[in-house]
Amino acid sequence: MTTESMPVKKKKKSGWWLTILILLVIAGAVFLFNIYRQQQTREAAIAELRTTPFTRETLQTTISGTGNVRPRQSIVLTWQTSGTVASVEVEEGDLVEKDQILLSLDENDLPAEIIQASLNKITATQALDQLDANILLQRATLNNNIESVQSAINDLETQLLNLESRECETWRTDNLRSDYDTALEAYQNWPSETGWLRVQAAKTALDFCDPQVISQQINSVQSQLDLQKENESMWRQDLEKIQFGPDPVEVEKLELQLSLAEKQLATQFIKAPFDGTLLSLVQVSGDQVRPGTVAGEVADISEMFVEVPISEVDIPAIQIGQSVSLFFDAYFEEEFSGVVSDISSTADRSTGVVNYTVTIKLEDQSDRIKPGMTAAVSILTDEKPGALVIPADSIFSRDGLDYVYVLRNGNPEMVQVTVGAYSNQLIEVLGTTIAEGELIVVNPPIDLLSSFRMGPGSRFR
Repeated sequence: MTTESMPVKKKKKSGWWLTILILLVIAGAVFLFNIYRQQQTREAAIAELRTTPFTRETLQTTISGTGNVRPRQSIVLTWQTSGTVASVEVEEGDLVEKDQILLSLDENDLPAEIIQASLNKITATQALDQLDANILLQRATLNNNIESVQSAINDLETQLLNLESRECETWRTDNLRSDYDTALEAYQNWPSETGWLRVQAAKTALDFCDPQVISQQINSVQSQLDLQKENESMWRQDLEKIQFGPDPVEVEKLELQLSLAEKQLATQFIKAPFDGTLLSLVQVSGDQVRPGTVAGEVADISEMFVEVPISEVDIPAIQIGQSVSLFFDAYFEEEFSGVVSDISSTADRSTGVVNYTVTIKLEDQSDRIKPGMTAAVSILTDEKPGALVIPADSIFSRDGLDYVYVLRNGNPEMVQVTVGAYSNQLIEVLGTTIAEGELIVVNPPIDLLSSFRMGPGSRFR
């Protein structure tokens, strides 16, 4: 039996090459797919870019700020006395007129000072009314006093003249003194009524000639004369004051008393100080109040203003009369207009930053705008017509230079620009290679575009 061996087959090298080829095909497919996806991503990014034409517009420079609305005039009303609130005839939101009574105190529960003021008013009023009625009696009394004092003055002047002219010879004075001494000695030895009468008679005769007594009498008469002359002068002045009517000083005094009483009486009421709107009303009938208690608030809302703090560095650019755009939190989608009406001359340093208050008058006096509302304002400080502008969101900086992306032939291209004046939304372009009408990429996705390695002048391929 013959045994035969089977031949051994060799492995073909072509199998390895097939595997390598397959791997290369797969890698190429992945590479092409990635290129395709990148191209799709780029095209999608370009399709989603927002653009705006490079054109000329009026560049408006503005200064922004935030403030609160205030009415033309407002006041918080407070009670000046105590008591119980009577019936209330007004409501919040009512239009009120100047001096209109809004609240009052119950007349049956008024404090003592109000009652005393009522009495003082009556007294002062009666005194003023009686001034005219009593003027004739006052004049007659003063004229009578003047006549009496003139008669007294004449008598005293005569007495003074007689005293000053009286002069006795020495021998006569000596005899009269001797008579007086003799009468006095006799009376002291034998006291009697007759003796005392002789003493008095001798004394009177001696006094008539005694120079010392005459001098004392002159002084006494002179004092009386001076007093009477002072009375005459005083009464003549009083008569002169009422010559053409009541004494002005007396009238003024009584009028002040009356005015004080009326002011005290007015504290039992809360009145509108001016025409306006009753913004708030705190009390109702029966409430107890005391001095300082808030009663409500009245405001003149015919004109509304917004007060905005502006930094000292911006104040030089602001002038009265400049136009203002306003946006209120309550109506954020609607623009209102105003005008700068006042710039404070005093700085506010309370926040550590120097600010000045700029007052803006609303030109749209709408009932929807309420006191206290918050408003964002934009004050127009300058206008530059015909300026080449780009959106502020489109510009970015690299290495100290400013660039924008321009859409050219469907691809964004980074182009350098030289900028000038600016506003909140636009920036003036002073120099660039961009032609008018070319599309500027607004708010470009810098990170995405940078990943495409796009330098100045480069574009998508």
